[in-house]
Amino acid sequence: MARVASLLQILLWVLMAEQAQALPQKDYVYRDGAESYHYSVAPTGENYTFKFEGFPQDSVAKLAAGYQLLREIYQDDSIHRRYSQHYIRERARCYVFDSRFYTYSLCFLPNDFNRNESERFWGFVTRMPNAMWLASRILLPVALGFALFFYWANSKKLR
Repeated sequence: MARVASLLQILLWVLMAEQAQALPQKDYVYRDGAESYHYSVAPTGENYTFKFEGFPQDSVAKLAAGYQLLREIYQDDSIHRRYSQHYIRERARCYVFDSRFYTYSLCFLPNDFNRNESERFWGFVTRMPNAMWLASRILLPVALGFALFFYWANSKKLR
């Protein structure tokens, strides 16, 4: 029984260590050919907000900047390069990027409400667990726990 308890403690420690992420650096640089664009990132609860000092005019280049931003913030190399869907949420244009264990939402906010900063490029990003995360982080350990419990219970009956 002590062995099962220690295995559960190790499993909980691994899950908690994965959830505790270090805060990202404050300033980043996006390079698009000869151009470079500085941007800052700030954690806001479960989201991260970003603001570029300058920005590319082309919408494809803006999406490429957002893709790099997602990879820089979350340190996830499995994020797909092309977005899977897009939607409008409270006037923000949002794009959904999938990865192995998470789904990321990248939202660009409009500049309609501040005439002084009508040329800013800003928004927020969000990370949500997907079905693979659920299977690997919750269902698989629960199934393994039940298997160990039934193995332990049946081995006592056979003795």
